[in-house]
Amino acid sequence: LKLAAEHETRDPVVAYWARITALQAGLQIDKSSAEALAVLLPLMEWLEGQKKVHKENDAVVNEVVASAHIENYAMKLFLYADKSDRAGNFGKNVVKAFYSSGVLFDIMQTFGELTPEVAHFRKYGKMKAAYIHNCLKNGEVRKRSFSASS
Repeated sequence: LKLAAEHETRDPVVAYWARITALQAGLQIDKSSAEALAVLLPLMEWLEGQKKVHKENDAVVNEVVASAHIENYAMKLFLYADKSDRAGNFGKNVVKAFYSSGVLFDIMQTFGELTPEVAHFRKYGKMKAAYIHNCLKNGEVRKRSFSASS
C-alpha cells in the first residue's frame, strides 16, 4: 500500500495493481473481522472507482498489458539501482529502488507464476536493498560486491 500511495500520481497503473495485490493478501489473512473490513472495504471501493476512471487504459483492464507494464517499470528501477550500486553510488535512493523493484516483482505474481528470470531479479533486488541498508545503518563500507548474475 505504501508503494501504491507513492505512485498515485506518478504511475496510476502501478498504484492500481499494488492495491489489487494488497487486497488479495489482505483477504487471505482476514476477511471477516471488523478491523480487516475497515481496511478492505474502502480498498475495494477505491479499486472499483479507479477501474471506471481508467476503463480505457489497457494496463488497468488487460492483465497481459498490465504485467508487461509492471515488469518494465520494475526493471527500470532495478537497472537504475544496479547501475548506481556498481558505480559505487549507493544510498537511501538505491536501497529504495532495489526494494521497490522487488515489491513490483511481487506484484507480478498477481498475473501468475513468475518466470525464473523475474524471480531472480525479485530476490536479488530485495537482498541487495537489505544488504546496502544494513551497511548504511551500521556505518560500514560495503565489503563485497555481487552481481545480478551471481
